[in-house]
Order: sequence, then structure tokens, then C-alpha cells
Amino acid sequence: MIAMSPISSIMISLQGSVHAIFFSPARSTKKIVEAIAGGISHEVTQHDITQGMHNAILLSRHDIVVVGVPAFSGSVPPLAAQYLSKLKGNGARAIIACAYGNCHYENTLAELNNICVDVGLIPISSGAFVSRHSMFPELGKGRPDQRDLDNARQFGKKSVMHSRIAKGESLSIRENKARRGQGMVPSVVKATADCNYCGRCVQACPSSAIAIDNPRKTDKKLCISCTRCIDVCPYGARKFSGLMYLITQKRMVNKNKERKENEIYLPL
Repeated sequence: MIAMSPISSIMISLQGSVHAIFFSPARSTKKIVEAIAGGISHEVTQHDITQGMHNAILLSRHDIVVVGVPAFSGSVPPLAAQYLSKLKGNGARAIIACAYGNCHYENTLAELNNICVDVGLIPISSGAFVSRHSMFPELGKGRPDQRDLDNARQFGKKSVMHSRIAKGESLSIRENKARRGQGMVPSVVKATADCNYCGRCVQACPSSAIAIDNPRKTDKKLCISCTRCIDVCPYGARKFSGLMYLITQKRMVNKNKERKENEIYLPL
């Protein structure tokens, strides 16, 4: 008789699939969610909802779902919340995660937990992982690094080994009522003279904030400062600028210089 590992026996009893669902404009959240899911199974179905949920995601109570978002000023990005609200969890177990830029994630996990419960998922564990800050890239520079990704894989592995996955009991995460003041931050990414109108940013923008006929023009009301356009621009022609940005950047970097470690919650 061949002895099975705890993960193998749990996966066989669930008889389901592993899904990775992520809203990841700057792609750090994607790396983290992939690592978590990779710690559970080599076969993972990915769903990138950064630009919307164009196809229905079919889930069953036998499935395991890793759901990840970045922390935007300590909260789930409104667009991510909007897309995730379309899910039908059907009792699938959920491992929830957020990426944050080495400063704070505040209510992001609590909000994500509530969203998952509302759509019928059953959250069983949660984790906050440090990544490069999208607006102030000196914060968390080079992260998630190999140590972070190894930590994420172990988190995924351990998440499906504890008893809560079989019991179907949801997490309970308290919201932080005394939130930190976020300060003033720039709200719009601007194009520089290096822009050659290639239009890659137009296609990639999750909120359709960049004009199709003039990629150098950004709609201030639509821009969510997700930095997707900065990430995809092959010419480095999009960035934050201005005195307020420089002041805020200096304050944030000076205040959060020390390396923060990932925080995971695996209830017994």
C-alpha cells in the first residue's frame, strides 16, 4: 500500500481543481498568487481579472481558489472588488492574499475576506506579502524576492493541510477602525516627451483612462494610479511627477526603509 501525503489525500477528497484569481496591474500580485497556488498543485487554472472578468469562472465546492489583490491605500481596489463581486463561489475554499509595498495593508485582507464570503467562497487562510511599491518603487525594491516566493509556496501548501479546509469554516478578520492617515498622493500617471504613441498603455489600462487617439492624454477622473501603463511602456515614457509626488515619495521612503516580512494567518 502506497502512503499518500497530506496534500494528496486532501486533494483527492476534494476532487476539485486549483484556481488562481488575481487583479494585478503591476504584476507583483500575480507572482505571489502563482507561488501560493504552485505550493498546492502543479496544475493551476489562472484567471487574470486586471482588465475585467470577460468569461464566467466556474467553481464548485470541491475547488480551492487563491484570490489575490494589491493593497491600494490600505483597501481592495474598487475595480477589483467590482470584478470579484461577479464570482459565484459555490462553497469553494479560498486562500486570500494581498500584495503591499513594504508600508501597510490595513483593511485589505478584511475587505477581501468579506467580498469572498459574499460571493459564496469559504476563506480558510490569509496572507499579506511584501512587493515593490507601484507608486514609490524604492519601497520593497526587488520584491517579492525568492524568499518571499518560497514563503508563499509554503503558505499554500500549509493552507490545504489544516483541518479548516475539511470543516468548511470561514475566517473572521477584524477591520482596522483606526486607520492611518494616507497623506496626499499623486492621482495621475503622465506621459513624457519620450512617448511615441505606440498605444500599448491604452490597451493595458484597466480603467480605460488613456485616450485612444492621444496616448499622452490621461483622464484624471478615470485613472486609478495602478501603474499598469508604467509597467507595460517599452520606452519608459510614463511616470508620476511634480513637487507633491517628490515630497510624498521622500516621506514614504524615509518612514518605511526597514524590510518588512510577510504576514500569514493559518487558523487551527
